[in-house]
Amino acid sequence: MYQTNPTLFIFTLALLWCAHFAIDFMLGIWPVYKTMAQLDLGLAGIIAAVSAFVGEGSQLVFGSLSDRGYRRHLIVIGLLLSCFAAFVAYTQNYFALMMLMLGLMIGSGMFHPSAVGLVGQMSRTRKALLIGFFVSGGGLGMAFSQIAFAKAVEWFGGHTFILILPTVLLIGFFFLPYFYLPAAAQTAKRSQLSYIMDSFRLFRRPELATLYVAQLFNQTIFWGLIFLLPDILLTREYDTWITFGGGHMAYIIGASLSMIPGGYLADKYSPKAVLYGSNILGAILIYTLLLSPNLENGVVMALLFSIGAVTGVVNPVIVAWGNRLAPESPGTVSAFLMGLVWCVAEGLGPGGGGLMTKLFVDDAPAKAVGILGLCFIITLAATYRMPDQEREPEVIAIQ
Repeated sequence: MYQTNPTLFIFTLALLWCAHFAIDFMLGIWPVYKTMAQLDLGLAGIIAAVSAFVGEGSQLVFGSLSDRGYRRHLIVIGLLLSCFAAFVAYTQNYFALMMLMLGLMIGSGMFHPSAVGLVGQMSRTRKALLIGFFVSGGGLGMAFSQIAFAKAVEWFGGHTFILILPTVLLIGFFFLPYFYLPAAAQTAKRSQLSYIMDSFRLFRRPELATLYVAQLFNQTIFWGLIFLLPDILLTREYDTWITFGGGHMAYIIGASLSMIPGGYLADKYSPKAVLYGSNILGAILIYTLLLSPNLENGVVMALLFSIGAVTGVVNPVIVAWGNRLAPESPGTVSAFLMGLVWCVAEGLGPGGGGLMTKLFVDDAPAKAVGILGLCFIITLAATYRMPDQEREPEVIAIQ
């Protein structure tokens, strides 16, 4: 039974948007910290890869727990664990940094499938639009993370724990009775292993498997560029404010602002057309950046904004498409197309990109990203294999 309650709808969506802002704010800290602290790029990449594989891969567990009624618990604990990232400035010990990053990534693994599964249930046919709005919150959080972290180091003498305060305050709102949680579908009790295997069984569905491939290689280049961008800008001697957060902000804000119109276009016309356009333009713009080492500050900022705008559309469009293909298990599908993707993509992107810098002497970070850019070819091939999607009549529903 469904009923419309606009106030409850808006409150829930806004709260989830703010939570996504907070958790992805923490996810943006590591790439700039490793550059500020002059960490070894190979080791920093390995830390990113291992923590992402374990933490984001845990979405396979937490996605199914979300579908079984533990959404609120996972969202709150995930937000708490994300606060670990604010403490990386207190050490340069690689083992300690690995533990902090693992905590952050496990928190991300708890939060994302639970929150996206909830948003995906709030509309039957406007999933791409709502998920695009939700994802834009995370994008904006990540956009401001590096500048805020660098300023916290400067203004508070390295005491970056101050960055956890907004997240701690936000957690309290999730205990309000006014917060809306749709009831998860009740299914027969099974072992947790059985639920985890549900994610892997999605590979048996050709369309979902193809979406997985498209998402994997898009996210590999997306996260690889985030990881190495401060080093590319530092190597090319751009202004400090651009290197330590400004360029990253332009890139991520571009991605965030394009997600809502991208979701709208995917709902109105075709997600396949949106994926084609974003990947072709993304490849052109990224190689323009890599092959142009002497751009003016304004030009490089505009170019990074444009790269983000055309590449950031892909993630929410693919997640929404997957939720339409398997609406009965939104948390499991979201974990499949996010956690199971990110645990590999954040290894191939940051991990592989960091290690590939060892192959070059001059402009090594840019050349490593250039190799990662070959992922666009695979993403386009996977998109080509997807069938065209028919539109459905609109029903916005809240349970």
